[in-house]
Amino acid sequence: MIRSFLLLVLISLFGCNNDDHSNNTSPALIPYPEGLTTHYITVNSVSRKYLVYRPAGMTSVKAVVMVLHGGGGAGVGVSELGTHPLSVFRNLADQEKFLVIYPEGSSDIQGNPGWNDCRSDDFSGSQGDDITFLKQLNAQLVSELAINASKMFLTGTSNGALMTYSYAFQFPETIKAIAVSSGNLPEFPESGVCTTGSSIPLPILLTHGTSDPAMPANGGCVANLGGECNRGKVISQSATINYWLQRNGLQNEIPVVSQFDVNVTDAGNVEKRVYNGANPLVYYVLHNAGHQVPSKTVFSNSSAASGIQNRDIEFAEEVWNFFKSLP
Repeated sequence: MIRSFLLLVLISLFGCNNDDHSNNTSPALIPYPEGLTTHYITVNSVSRKYLVYRPAGMTSVKAVVMVLHGGGGAGVGVSELGTHPLSVFRNLADQEKFLVIYPEGSSDIQGNPGWNDCRSDDFSGSQGDDITFLKQLNAQLVSELAINASKMFLTGTSNGALMTYSYAFQFPETIKAIAVSSGNLPEFPESGVCTTGSSIPLPILLTHGTSDPAMPANGGCVANLGGECNRGKVISQSATINYWLQRNGLQNEIPVVSQFDVNVTDAGNVEKRVYNGANPLVYYVLHNAGHQVPSKTVFSNSSAASGIQNRDIEFAEEVWNFFKSLP
């Protein structure tokens, strides 16, 4: 009897050990396959598209970075490696094992994907319900990945930068921090939350070229090549910075300033200003640079519409380093 009892105990112990080992080595349940895949979500009876990049070997979710393309461009095509600086987030995800999401905006007047941000005077831009799309997508990701807002990050460029601001006005409690490239706040925001939006502070990183013809550093008409100002007006970059300094309680902080010029063949050097605090602000002044996302590795051609790209910093790298440094 004793011998039989001991045998049962040993079998039970070995069985438990095997089960524990199996659980420890099983990958976390992430409902997206490895690589870049296309997905859809229905928002108010409209099917909306988004891409997910899950790096190989990723078994747990340390962060989700949602990347918003600019207006009038290739939409989620910015995720294609080597074709756009925003694709560099995929390279960083391979190294750091975070999830990258590339949502696609609604169609503008010319049928190109863009974002219906807070500009009340953007008459040729997108008119879709983009804010509900992004909010619903954020909520779905949080639910299916079993995470919370502390792991959700949002970044964008140009029209995507203004959409990032729009989201920060309306749903700041659902994200940890934001980052923008080439984006000023609207001069004539839509009424409601776009005008009287949330005052909840958010850590923020910004880059802007001082010679940006599409998003003027001194404020004015957006992408005004036709001279009709039908893309609306924005305030200056300095006024945009002042808004965020006030919102984040940093108006009395003296920034830590550094300058560098890694690529002497581009438009000019970079001045980095860091305002430290519970909700920090990091601002990269790209001297003489234009509208393109700054990048060391992905070159963007110069033009009258965009100016000259800064090649002293890698936007995606600076953004990720900022995001992961936050407590």
